[in-house]
Amino acid sequence: MEDKIGVPLREFAERRTQPQLAELLGVSQSAVSQMLNSKRDIRVRCDGEGGYEFIEIRLLGKRRRPAERKDR
Repeated sequence: MEDKIGVPLREFAERRTQPQLAELLGVSQSAVSQMLNSKRDIRVRCDGEGGYEFIEIRLLGKRRRPAERKDR
């Protein structure tokens, strides 16, 4: 089910190969592989001109803090 922010990349990829996805999205096959294997929230939606665009949803202002060093 597509909404304003699109469908999850994994759902969009269900019936497509990585090379097909790469061509549709205008990226390399390795970029598609990295996106599919990551924990990132990447969505795909129609661009209104017959193509597709992808967006990443992420929190702003919350950065991971580096692990504290134990030798201090």
